[in-house]
Amino acid sequence: MLWQDLPRCRRLWAAVRAERARAPERQRLLCKRQCACRRYVCMVKNAVVPRLARIAISLVLPESCVLCGAAVEPDCGWPVCGSCVAMLEAELAEDAGRPRCEICGKPLISRHGRCTRCRAATYDFDSVYPLFRYADDVRALVLAYKGAGRRSLSGFFARQLASVVSTRFAGRVLVPVPPRPGKLRRRGWDQVEAIASILQREYGIPVLRALVRSVAAEQKALNLEERAANMRGTIRLARGIEVPANPVLLDDILTTGATLSACAACLKSARAVRVDALTIAAD
Repeated sequence: MLWQDLPRCRRLWAAVRAERARAPERQRLLCKRQCACRRYVCMVKNAVVPRLARIAISLVLPESCVLCGAAVEPDCGWPVCGSCVAMLEAELAEDAGRPRCEICGKPLISRHGRCTRCRAATYDFDSVYPLFRYADDVRALVLAYKGAGRRSLSGFFARQLASVVSTRFAGRVLVPVPPRPGKLRRRGWDQVEAIASILQREYGIPVLRALVRSVAAEQKALNLEERAANMRGTIRLARGIEVPANPVLLDDILTTGATLSACAACLKSARAVRVDALTIAAD
């Protein structure tokens, strides 16, 4: 009879409703598991597969060292052999112990604390710390990186810069010096940004893309005064950026300091108190 089946129907309907109520939770758990699996697959694909591919390619087409021409280890990551890396790191350690100008960071030959140029010039940055002198092997590396497009050298430079950041500028935010728009269009990539991305991604160093650069003439053929005039008004703050109190500018080569000074002036106009800078080398 119908009234005899009603209790059973109610129990079945209650079970169906309970199953429907549990369904979204089960779906969420399934989605979490699927996302975890996808992340694991991506991790393997992004870490293991490129490494195996690099080893395979290096075995078929062995890469030569940019400096000495010797074969580079299969899983090195940059075109510099182990002997040349050791030599450059020894030079880096030796230069770190030498007296430096307290402003531009170049080696000092006097006891005044500042080099001749910095005693006569005024900059908006507080100090610069270049890792190397722009000469010999370091010059060859930088020319290969910037001129010949050897992008894999960004990993080598990033490793050297990361060790200095951890000791001299720990906890501070890096601000990459922006490229000229024409240079970016011509070469298709930004050498400073490539290093900054590795420092942020692989070493966990905070990076803030705070500055934007407008069109200006090339600096290569200009002297100190002309470079300073050429940079005037070309650096501005990006929209929506809150500048920290003590940022550290990141650039490749220190020459006259005009570009770094213009960037520091822009940051200080946005309430930065102290602005230091870090570069690969000083010319």
